Amino acid sequence: MASERQDVDKEFDEWKEKHGKKYKSKEEEAKRKKIWLECRTRVIEHNKKYDSGESTFECGMNHMSDLEQHEVCCGVRRSCQEEKNDS
Repeated sequence: MASERQDVDKEFDEWKEKHGKKYKSKEEEAKRKKIWLECRTRVIEHNKKYDSGESTFECGMNHMSDLEQHEVCCGVRRSCQEEKNDS
């Protein structure tokens, strides 16, 4: 179990390096890692369906894998409220 956690920690560190991710605080990094782990789980579960022929496409992790849904929608630097106010 500890080895699996170390492997996931290493995977997260490698992903951060690949995508140039740096966080302002330990709390922010913990939040982003939690989101990343949830995304990773969804990708793994989806790809099991792909492997078994239940899906026609494969998923992967990308530079947005540590973002919440509203951040993907509106962009990291703008909140959805700012987006609405510009309209």
